[in-house]
Amino acid sequence: MKRTLFAVLFSLTAAFGAFAQANLQALAVVKLNGHEMVTLKDLKDAIETYQGSSGRKFTVEEKKEILESLIDQKLIVQAAKKEGIAVSDTQIDQIYIANMSQMVGRQVTEKQFEDLIRQTYKKSVDEYLMERIKKNVAQYKAYLKEQFLAQQYVMNKKQAEIIAVQPTDKDIKDYYELNKGKYIWMDMVHMYLVSVPKNGNPEAAKTKITKMMTDYTAGKLTIDQMRTAVKNKTAQDYVAGDMMIEKTEQYAIALGVSYERIIQIFGEPLNKVSDLKETDADYQFYVLLNKYDAKMLGLSDVVQPGTTYTVYEFIKAQLTNQMRSVALAKAIQDISKELNVPANVERKKTGAELDKLLTW
Repeated sequence: MKRTLFAVLFSLTAAFGAFAQANLQALAVVKLNGHEMVTLKDLKDAIETYQGSSGRKFTVEEKKEILESLIDQKLIVQAAKKEGIAVSDTQIDQIYIANMSQMVGRQVTEKQFEDLIRQTYKKSVDEYLMERIKKNVAQYKAYLKEQFLAQQYVMNKKQAEIIAVQPTDKDIKDYYELNKGKYIWMDMVHMYLVSVPKNGNPEAAKTKITKMMTDYTAGKLTIDQMRTAVKNKTAQDYVAGDMMIEKTEQYAIALGVSYERIIQIFGEPLNKVSDLKETDADYQFYVLLNKYDAKMLGLSDVVQPGTTYTVYEFIKAQLTNQMRSVALAKAIQDISKELNVPANVERKKTGAELDKLLTW
């Protein structure tokens, strides 16, 4: 019985070892500047990530395209390193946390992101990222570093061509005509919100904010004075800022108040101090500075009240980014084609042999 069990365990271990070895076999070696393998595991991980977002199974030809993109990525990174292009860990940390902030919908630090993932999903960030993108934090930062290096290399080579791309006046006007229904103002109010944190001393906070409300009503304290204090960081015991609020149910949900409360705010008079509000963390008051009726925006209208940024400029920037993204993609393709030659890439699996490996 023991011999039989040992034989079964041995066969399972051998099978697992063979499977792991098969996954680590090289499909190609990139040797423009050093030697880096693109393994079957690399390809499987990439395909699993892309398939997860596409919601369908890829064909053999599509898998080959992903393999080529992995090879191209390594080629461009090696070319960048060969020319001495470098990126610091600080830069990568900044890109990483910007991506994580975008993921959760607000600005966070790396520590805050770790705490948020642990509280929400009961997992470490490594576990969370492994499930989503098949990479832990260190691997994801290494990936970001390669992406940034590649981008820097391409921009160094093709920057003039990419920056030269921009929409014409006709492009902007045509885009507006096709999408003018998107450019509207909802009913809005412009308010100035003031908050005094309790910081363990609610009585002192209440005294402070009550005096500010009284001074504003008496004309001893102005909105501009508070803006200046906040800007110059001399407002050490309070925080304040301008807010635009739309009369929509979605905006009420985002603010965590009822729609009825939004309606009430819109009915309040301008320049009058609101009632004092207490939260667990602070005391607050606000002043309504202006009200704006809903309207459809023309090209010369500003995108938001109180700014000088017009719809025309907004569309121009939007189209410029889109067109330059296309130009950047083309530049990457052109450079990859120049680099992806037999002298720089040794293909270990080709033809029917490669097709067979990609039929999973």
